[in-house]
Amino acid sequence: MEKILTLEFNKQAEFIELHFNKEGAEYLKNILTKLIENDEEEHVHLMTPDWGGNELDAKQQNTSNDFKLIHQLKIMYWKE
Repeated sequence: MEKILTLEFNKQAEFIELHFNKEGAEYLKNILTKLIENDEEEHVHLMTPDWGGNELDAKQQNTSNDFKLIHQLKIMYWKE
């Protein structure tokens, strides 16, 4: 099965939805695990193909007009 991993912003209520399937969850878990295991302050960018990446899907899952697809997620790891 193909990975589903999208972020979508609700323009009316101003909140973000994270959509994923098992493959998307595993992909995100691996990214977070690598950041934690490296234990260095660093960041990663996840982007849709429209923005030059392949980490996030460009197919919006919630097709309500109240939602807008987010094309980039920047994840930052901070050491304590």
